[in-house]
Amino acid sequence: MQEQRIQSDIASLLSQLNGEQIDTVTAYLHELSGENEEHKVSSDKYLTFWCNNQLFGIGIGQVVQIVHMMDITPLPDFPSYIKGILSIRGELTPIMDLRLRLGQQVSDYSERTCIILIRIDSRSFGLIVDAVNDVETISPQDICPPPQQSDHKANYLIGIAQRTQVILLLDVDYILSEKEIGEIIDVSNQTECP
Repeated sequence: MQEQRIQSDIASLLSQLNGEQIDTVTAYLHELSGENEEHKVSSDKYLTFWCNNQLFGIGIGQVVQIVHMMDITPLPDFPSYIKGILSIRGELTPIMDLRLRLGQQVSDYSERTCIILIRIDSRSFGLIVDAVNDVETISPQDICPPPQQSDHKANYLIGIAQRTQVILLLDVDYILSEKEIGEIIDVSNQTECP
């Protein structure tokens, strides 16, 4: 019980940090865990976050960084869930509003809203989420398969875990179709500065 309270307190404190503080905490956590580019994070760790009052998780190995909300440069003629691009460390990074991508209602961004930078096909992409929650260790035996659907759009849901809340586990490689990824990469490449 005490461990859950501590985790909840930590998650609450993390949600109040600004961008620079989040970067510092992220770097410190990577240092503590001994992570580096050659040593991948355990596959049973998931970054959990809130999106429309639902708790989601993605494999920590797919997470590059968490940053605060910034002004995003819109891309014309893209679906509404592609909010635009950001220049992060000299790389133009496409930003997607996960709430809209999952077919949920538009919502105003708050001070807890942040962007989770992930890697898809060796490119960085950003996911706008309502708030980061915690890092959870979820063993494979604690993950139930998602309900079967004939619709291919459900491919991004890879499992469901039960903690104090139900966590929907996402595979970020399937949040966008190959065609969408290709189009976004093409636009990003065209807008790269020489």
